[in-house]
Amino acid sequence: MAIVTNNPFVQNASGTVGKLLVFKRYYDKTVISKMPDMSRRVLSEKQIESNERLRMANLYAKFMYKTEEGKLKARIRLKLPAHKSLFHALVKEYLDIFKSISLEELYKIDFTLPLVQLAGNSGVPDKNV
Repeated sequence: MAIVTNNPFVQNASGTVGKLLVFKRYYDKTVISKMPDMSRRVLSEKQIESNERLRMANLYAKFMYKTEEGKLKARIRLKLPAHKSLFHALVKEYLDIFKSISLEELYKIDFTLPLVQLAGNSGVPDKNV
């Protein structure tokens, strides 16, 4: 690991070079290190569930983002100003509404219905709507 402070070539560098080097920025220093080996990483059940929930939230936001009409309806429903990210707001909405539902129940939900109709007062989806 090398720490660079006054070299103009790598002064504001960040990111990776191939799969060999990583440039990181810490305040006024640039740190150059080798790419970490993540092959032996073992995720806990909670991490796997969290990753899957976030994946599903991203799919929901992408689905809502497909048409201009869907984007406009979502922005109005969420009362979101023009300068705020609609995609992030949709991901947050999904995570907030379905945080108490198990993943098995989430897999059964039909997301072609509006999200407001899916979540009732208890946060459990209502299939009869």
